[in-house]
Amino acid sequence: MTEDTQVTEVKTMWSETLLEALYIAMEKNKGDKIVIGVIKDLRAKGYENDYLIEKVEKKVGPTAATRLKILLIKGGKQSGKSGQRQTTAPKKSPGIIARIIGFFK
Repeated sequence: MTEDTQVTEVKTMWSETLLEALYIAMEKNKGDKIVIGVIKDLRAKGYENDYLIEKVEKKVGPTAATRLKILLIKGGKQSGKSGQRQTTAPKKSPGIIARIIGFFK
């Protein structure tokens, strides 16, 4: 196995882990902040809204997909202010591992 293959496998496994975190959060009706945090992580990986909605609808159901659509509008997509200078310090949020562990509590 080459180094490129190993890197690709890790990236793929991590992406699948993020998707599973989204499914679990939607199934367990976790709070909006938790779901939006996972959405932001997925968006950073390059996932498009339509793809996420389709996957959630197939895996969790249409009600969860509707909630996801609302959350994508509310805070999951990139801000229109992304090109502007930030005037306040960014808030620290728990890492993805802490959020994943929180899903199972």
